[in-house]
Amino acid sequence: MRLSGKTIFISRELDADSYFRTILEKENCNVHAKSLISISKIRYTYTPQTNWIFFTSKNAIDFFLVQKPDLPKEVKFAVISKASGNHLQKHGLKPDFVGEGVSLMNIAKDFRETLKNDSVLFPQAIDSYQTIQKQLAFTNTCYNLYVYKTNICSGFDIPFSDVLIFTSPSNATGYYQKYKHDVRQIVIAMGTSTKNKLNEYGVNGAFMPDAFDENGIVDLLMNQVKS
Repeated sequence: MRLSGKTIFISRELDADSYFRTILEKENCNVHAKSLISISKIRYTYTPQTNWIFFTSKNAIDFFLVQKPDLPKEVKFAVISKASGNHLQKHGLKPDFVGEGVSLMNIAKDFRETLKNDSVLFPQAIDSYQTIQKQLAFTNTCYNLYVYKTNICSGFDIPFSDVLIFTSPSNATGYYQKYKHDVRQIVIAMGTSTKNKLNEYGVNGAFMPDAFDENGIVDLLMNQVKS
């Protein structure tokens, strides 16, 4: 498929200087960026004292740290991707483990080897799939701390798009609760959980980028979809 003149939807708000938007607009694409979910904070009063804290999203980082947690001494931080790692550093914290690729199973395996027998806290959404936790060893003590809730929006209109890029399972749910799958559309899933959710709506064969960031999506579009 030639990208020029095509409409591309991504279920994420983009910054004005977004690399994704800049590159695709140079390709004469129409970029429509909109999150189909809203996020609300869940208050917590106790921070489990663990050896590690694992963040699976930028939202988990923000909604955990904004509540000024009682961080354990010498705690180590793990993040799901380089993008999350960069976001964590904006809070003045440095990740000690950064997941590679988009396979949550592989990231979980790598983290399990790093974690060894230590304990770990997962700040997360209340509807999290808890994929990483499920792959850890029985010798690990895991705490799940709900710090935010995902709400699926309904009052939105998305123009017909030649390419659909879903950044989370909830965004995929929001879209397909309103629109039917069209076989003419190319669908991209950010991660295996999102791809599995798309399968539930009969959307099979979705592409997946090699990284959880805008560069990964652009590389996929330019090197696979474009060809």
